[in-house]
Amino acid sequence: MRRRRATLLALLTATSLGIGLGVTAAHAQPDFPTWEEVEAARSDAATAAQKVAELEALVASLSSDAAAFGQLALQRGEEYNAAVVEHERAVERAARLQKQADSARERAETSARRAGQLLAQLSRSGGGDLTLTLLGGGASSSDELLRGMGRLSQLSSQSSSLYGQAITERNVSLALQRSADAAAAERDRLAERAASVFAAAQARADSSSTAAGQQSAVLDELYAQLAALKGTSAAVERGYYEGLEWERRQNAGAPPAVPPPLPSPSPAPAPAPSPSPSPLPSPSPSPAPGPSPSPSPSPSPSPSPSPAPAPPPPPPTPSPGAVQTAIAFAKAQLGKPYQLGGRGPTYWDCSGLTLMSYSAAGVSIGTHSATNQYNTMAARGRLVPYNQMMAGDLLFYSAGGSTGASKYHVTLYLGGGQMIEAPYPGETVRIKPVRYGDLVPYVGRPTG
Repeated sequence: MRRRRATLLALLTATSLGIGLGVTAAHAQPDFPTWEEVEAARSDAATAAQKVAELEALVASLSSDAAAFGQLALQRGEEYNAAVVEHERAVERAARLQKQADSARERAETSARRAGQLLAQLSRSGGGDLTLTLLGGGASSSDELLRGMGRLSQLSSQSSSLYGQAITERNVSLALQRSADAAAAERDRLAERAASVFAAAQARADSSSTAAGQQSAVLDELYAQLAALKGTSAAVERGYYEGLEWERRQNAGAPPAVPPPLPSPSPAPAPAPSPSPSPLPSPSPSPAPGPSPSPSPSPSPSPSPSPAPAPPPPPPTPSPGAVQTAIAFAKAQLGKPYQLGGRGPTYWDCSGLTLMSYSAAGVSIGTHSATNQYNTMAARGRLVPYNQMMAGDLLFYSAGGSTGASKYHVTLYLGGGQMIEAPYPGETVRIKPVRYGDLVPYVGRPTG
């Protein structure tokens, strides 16, 4: 039994190291008790207490590592979602520029045809050898045609205007096509990058899911051993130690009691100073009169007190109908598995769940990215201090709860201290108490 458990632990450690978590050496090779040792310890209170302490340390270590596995997978998933959003924008930009280039090319071709008609008219009225050469096939393209027209001396003012327009539209067409080609190359580069990021994120997700399943099996046996030593049940022990782990995460990097102020918009630049008028010429001096007494200076006025700053506007009240629809949609997904990039209907990741929940209510909250959803709420002025959270709010998580860092997780607040989330690989959509560790001190309020 001991050998089997040690082998399993080694596998868990290798998996965690493989996904970059680096489980500490202190927890690398703990000594798992066998069932024989557990049964023997039950007859002696001191030995039983020692085994309970050993098992509790193992449970705490594995539970902490499981949370770290999930967090790392979420961070890699957010990197992938951000890469997808960037690629989608590049696709839209490339398509828009290509459409503009196509329209410009059509206008340039139309102008070139008009220039050709002008050249034909000049030929009929006697345009010289150059005109006949151009009309006779010496000009093999519209570019050569336009260059040839530029050397004709018969161009009237109106004809010159038409020629100039054709040249301008040709140049615009060429410039826009170069921009469209560059945008297409950037689109293709970002597509390759998104594929690479997805492969790395999926590998992390698979490793996290495997490790989570293996740790769950180990924890099941540890809970059963604790129950045997303490005369309880495995379910009771699981609930107790999961509660301890929840409390630990509550206190790990919890947001401050008073959230930091949101950054205020940049002040408008001061207007440029008006030019001072030129001084008038001084008249010729007249004879100076006798000195007059200097007037006593008048006292400077007392400065008026600056007005008190206006209080911040109250946070918006969420729209009940939209919130109820979003929450109902999210609850309908309970029990469905987490998958990187999932946005339904069978698989979900965290930002996919919040995105589609509010989409069901007809409310846009940004793109399929926790960071983008936070930035969207910030840009719309819909961030509220976390201590004022209400049902329907979006809760964001980042390293240390930083407002400026990438947001690796987003959940939907249900009220009553509960939230619904697509947590991480190996888990399903679930309802859990709000975790305050790594919670960003502002929540998003999409409606109201």
